[in-house]
Amino acid sequence: MKQHEEINLHISKRSFYSILIFVTSLILTIGMFYIIIDSWKFLELGDLNIENNYQLYSLMIIPLFLIQYIFINLTICSFISIFKKLKSYEENGLIAGLIFGLIWVLFVGLIVGLIWVLFVGLIAGLIAGLIEGLIAGLIAGLIAGLIAGLIAGLLLGEFEK
Repeated sequence: MKQHEEINLHISKRSFYSILIFVTSLILTIGMFYIIIDSWKFLELGDLNIENNYQLYSLMIIPLFLIQYIFINLTICSFISIFKKLKSYEENGLIAGLIFGLIWVLFVGLIVGLIWVLFVGLIAGLIAGLIEGLIAGLIAGLIAGLIAGLIAGLLLGEFEK
């Protein structure tokens, strides 16, 4: 039996499912990235400057960023779960930190993005400022939320004993 264990690699069911979930979420994340790039080109958003004439349909890109954020969080959580069993939401670990980052930091990013770019947008045009503020605030809020959620989740005790 000992010789069999030395020759063959045994993976537990939990690790196998974690690896399977990680690979699946990684494929979804990469696929969603390409969908966002193609949608960005299709909607002709360009480089998000005031000179572009934005239309209301340009806001269709916003749900794609939220879905991408969820896929990135799922990929990170599933990767960490390969090596360690994650704490539940009630125990203030990585999952709680990522949810905190999604809700609060995204909200703050949207507010700051809307206020700052709306102020600049009022000079160049109200509609362009609102659309650019929503998109720029969403992107900034998602990135800041991901970073803050990861740091908060890891520092709040994910790796404490």
